[in-house]
Amino acid sequence: MKTVHLNIPRSNRTTTLIFSLLLLTLTSCTVFKGEKMTKTELYFGLSKPDGSMISSNAWQAFADTVIAKTFTEGSTIIDGQGQWLGHNGKLVSEPSKILIVLSKLTPERSQQIESIREKYKKYYQQEAVMRVDEQLKVAF
Repeated sequence: MKTVHLNIPRSNRTTTLIFSLLLLTLTSCTVFKGEKMTKTELYFGLSKPDGSMISSNAWQAFADTVIAKTFTEGSTIIDGQGQWLGHNGKLVSEPSKILIVLSKLTPERSQQIESIREKYKKYYQQEAVMRVDEQLKVAF
C-alpha cells in the first residue's frame, strides 16, 4: 500500500480538518422520528390577594380533582418561584407551581386547558394563570 502525502498549506489544513469533522458529524446523525406534539406550560401563583398563601393541601386537592382528571395520560408539576416588578416599582415574588403537559393540541384540548386556568383563577382569586404553548417533536 502506498502512502500519499498531500502538500496542503498549514492554514488550509485546519480549515480542511474542521470541514471534514463537520461533514462527518452531519452525515452520521441518526434521524429522530418523533411525533409532533404541543408542550403546554401553566404557571400557577400560590399567593392570594389578601396576602395569604394557597396551602399545599389546597393545591394538591386542585391537582388531584381538576388537573389529573383532565390529563389522564399524565402531566408533570414542578415547584417554581415567580417574580416581577410591580406597578409601584417594588419587586414582587411568590412561590408557584408549573404544570407541563404534552398533547396533540386539538380545539377540545385547548378548551380543557383554558377551563383549568379559569377554575384556578376563580377558586383562588388569581388575576392570571400564564399559559405557554410550544410545538415539539416527541418520542417515548
